[in-house]
Amino acid sequence: MGTSNWQNISYNIDLVKRLDPQSVLDIGAGFGRWGILFREFLEVWGERNISGKWRRRIDAVEVFSPYIKEYHNFFYSNVYNCDALDFMRKLETRYDLINCGDVIEHFEKKDATELIGLCLNKSKHLLINIPLGSNWEQGAINGNEYERHRSFWEISDFASYRHNIAEVFEDVELRKFLVILISNDPIDLTAAYGKHFRLKSVMKNKLGLARLVNLISGEK
Repeated sequence: MGTSNWQNISYNIDLVKRLDPQSVLDIGAGFGRWGILFREFLEVWGERNISGKWRRRIDAVEVFSPYIKEYHNFFYSNVYNCDALDFMRKLETRYDLINCGDVIEHFEKKDATELIGLCLNKSKHLLINIPLGSNWEQGAINGNEYERHRSFWEISDFASYRHNIAEVFEDVELRKFLVILISNDPIDLTAAYGKHFRLKSVMKNKLGLARLVNLISGEK
């Protein structure tokens, strides 16, 4: 079953809570972690809505059909069993947020760059989790060739995306991975953080990518 690191979970959820999206597309849903957590903290937490009659649209794209279980159809509004790039090329719907949780590295770089561009054109915000460096080799898992890593990424690969909030994490082997929120427009985490937040709790860590690169490289 498709899964990934846990060190960034609370950070990602905090970002998404502050964005307060009414519609989300979860690309590469795998086990369904992000869809379930988004549903819980956008709709169950605070609203106490456990009815299954959801008010927000949270859709999933998953190319490997054996990953799609009955519970996916409960937590997600729609589950699309297809290739993400093909799906995005044909997509006419616009989402508040598209989530790519450990997805981009499974594409050749040219295709991955196209996927990022399509996501930015079809959403207000794009949230990406991605391994950094060449020490994340991975082949097929559970007979799923889509699990193979086909590209390697560095922070500098995202330097052209001007509007971003980025943070680097480490897994249990101390390998680095990046969480980056990107938009075509300036990102404001204070504008739509919902009725359950107080102004004083607004996230303090709003590092731009250039600043983040400097911190990692040891520059001041």
